[in-house]
Amino acid sequence: MYQRIQQALTGLLILVFLWLAGQGLAEGYSYWSDELWSVTASRASWGVLLRDWLLPDTHPPLYQALLKLWMEVVGSGETATRALSFLMATIALVATALFASGRSPGRRLVAVAVLGTSPAFLFYAQETRSYATSLALSAVLLGAVLMLRQRAQEARALQGLAVLAGLLLSLTHYLSLLFVLVVLAVGCAEGLILRPRRQALPMLVALLLWPAGHLLTGSFSNRMERLDWIRVAPISGTLGEVLAGTLPLLAPDRGASARPLLLAAGLAVALVFALTAGRRHGARRPPALPPPPQGPFPAAGEARFLLAVIGTFLALMLVIDLVKPLSQARYYIVLLPALAYLAGDGWELSKRLGRARRAALAGLLAVALLTQQQIGLGDLALKRSPLQNYKAMAAFVERSGVCERGCWSTGWRLDTLSPLYFPPDQLRPWPGEPAAAAQPLERPFLGFHLARNDLPTLRAANPAMACWEAPGAWSSAPFILLNATTGTKPAQEGLRPCPP
Repeated sequence: MYQRIQQALTGLLILVFLWLAGQGLAEGYSYWSDELWSVTASRASWGVLLRDWLLPDTHPPLYQALLKLWMEVVGSGETATRALSFLMATIALVATALFASGRSPGRRLVAVAVLGTSPAFLFYAQETRSYATSLALSAVLLGAVLMLRQRAQEARALQGLAVLAGLLLSLTHYLSLLFVLVVLAVGCAEGLILRPRRQALPMLVALLLWPAGHLLTGSFSNRMERLDWIRVAPISGTLGEVLAGTLPLLAPDRGASARPLLLAAGLAVALVFALTAGRRHGARRPPALPPPPQGPFPAAGEARFLLAVIGTFLALMLVIDLVKPLSQARYYIVLLPALAYLAGDGWELSKRLGRARRAALAGLLAVALLTQQQIGLGDLALKRSPLQNYKAMAAFVERSGVCERGCWSTGWRLDTLSPLYFPPDQLRPWPGEPAAAAQPLERPFLGFHLARNDLPTLRAANPAMACWEAPGAWSSAPFILLNATTGTKPAQEGLRPCPP
């Protein structure tokens, strides 16, 4: 009966977290620039997708291929494409619950709660990008490896599942590939994933097959050049990005308002530990019992394994960022399942602390999880604002007719905007760099994403033109420069004046 109650509670938690992550999913709010890239790429034919989108890109192909198949069945609207990521987020939660079961019910509940309240989980469950897919495959990979410690009789099936999940995960993102290599190395060192270890060589070849081909299809120098938009301070910057993507409560620029509450909860836990120290020291020890066949605390071995994986991965990233900065908070979503499983193992190990201390830790954990969930819901609300409102700008342009004869446009790939939001004849490629062409415009100017940096130059060269932007959560919202004599009323169409 107790086990069924725990299972029901786990299922209820999963439903609650999915309900929170799905808030506004059906609203069909505007894509932002990277989502536009994903959708446009997957709308192309298979040959064009490979030649013009995947090979020139810096990401592996799995997500774009999945999205193309998904769009052919479900559709290509905002809600339809984001539903694929929502499905992957669901798989991540369910996989975590399944692989964390089998011993302490509390272990499963804690692991699911840590993952389900994560801001990254809530945010990327509604993103037409590959990150939720990385999350799901990471949960399956690590879960299968951890389960190998418990169920030797199912080793072949679990090893196959781990290998498959690792291969697929390596094709979602190149940092995910690095993570798979770390898991493979640590797992093989313990004899978990591949037995005998010589089986690791074919898997290593399979993992590196696409990256090698991808590298050879373009200039090596272009592949290895620094990305100007990724600027990470050595060591401290990398650690900051890791915390922002996994434990935002500890990140320097996140969760500052919640730290007093967490500090108070931590002090309360310290007080409980101090008050119970003498009682535990004087308590009479029970007679030693023979350990069960798998060892007295299998969670300890799992915790060591997970810490080795996380530590090795972070150490590699600290070195890589010194050579070619790659760290972005969202890329570290692949670590979230490891942290969730680690939290579950930590809760199981806390059995040795006694009821009072365990209750105090449970209170601290509840405060931390509720706080990070509030951060995540705030991030999700910003996303639904939306981040960049291409859809609102396109609606204004269509209703007003200001671009019937074409508008100059720049700042993002126009083929991702047309015909998805704008008809093909409305957007005309800007013939020169806006910053270098400080001269009057003879037609309206539509700026997207990267063009925001050139807006001061454009406004100075065209003082008679008014600037309007589509309301969005990010300052890079689309903007349009219009002559005051056009007779349009942008404010009535939902636009707002650009900030000075």
